[in-house]
Amino acid sequence: MKVMMIAAAAALLSGCASTDKVLSKQPKEVFHSQQSAKEVAFCLANKNNTAAMDRDDGSKVVLIKNGYGGVSMAFSVFEEGTGSRIEYRKQFGTIGGAWKQCVGLKD
Repeated sequence: MKVMMIAAAAALLSGCASTDKVLSKQPKEVFHSQQSAKEVAFCLANKNNTAAMDRDDGSKVVLIKNGYGGVSMAFSVFEEGTGSRIEYRKQFGTIGGAWKQCVGLKD
């Protein structure tokens, strides 16, 4: 019985998406905002109780993770003129859509 439970837990965890896996996917959607990349990244991080990470390419990345630590959504936020470009990548769905307010969509 214990072996079956351990195997099931391992199977669940192996299905969790890594940061690199999600960020290597093509964006599901791209949004453009009049707000700066710093403002958008702060909004995304604040609404999802996480932190924005600086990347070498100049973007800020905000990861939304599930309860098992797997990345379910990733946002790459780039400076674009006086505003920003937001690349949205989705591995699997999560509950809630507070992030939509940060990119200018209605929830």
